[in-house]
Amino acid sequence: MSRQKDRATLERMVMGKDLPVSSEELVALRHAVGWPAKGNYVQIIQEYLFHISARWNGRLVGFLPVVGSPHGDLLIHSLCVHPDVQGQGVGTRLMEIALEACRDLNPQGVNVLFGENDRPFFEKFGFRVMSGGYMDSESLKAPNVRSKAKNRLSR
Repeated sequence: MSRQKDRATLERMVMGKDLPVSSEELVALRHAVGWPAKGNYVQIIQEYLFHISARWNGRLVGFLPVVGSPHGDLLIHSLCVHPDVQGQGVGTRLMEIALEACRDLNPQGVNVLFGENDRPFFEKFGFRVMSGGYMDSESLKAPNVRSKAKNRLSR
């Protein structure tokens, strides 16, 4: 897609902080990018500290939630952009809006979760790569996770 068309698409989008988003729309967006959508998304959306969303022709095409404590650290996770508009600057604009909102809160720091393929995207915003890990809910329920943790705690 040409840069001129990218700019035209981006200019026609409605983006902002805490604009209304339904759980059904968010689940559909997650499915469109191939992500699971487990859980009660009505409650999940309410528990975000804030979110940034993007709409194109009325359809939710971008979503970026932020969680954490405004007095401690914030976490940007699950930046989600519909495949129809990927590569058109939507993710970049969502990040710019989110980082500005984070600056307004003056937290101690801002963290972000991403896969290795997305590393260059987040590094351009100034994020440094650190070590970390992730465990999904199914892994958390695994018997070996509980027994190892219990053994460490009992020492």
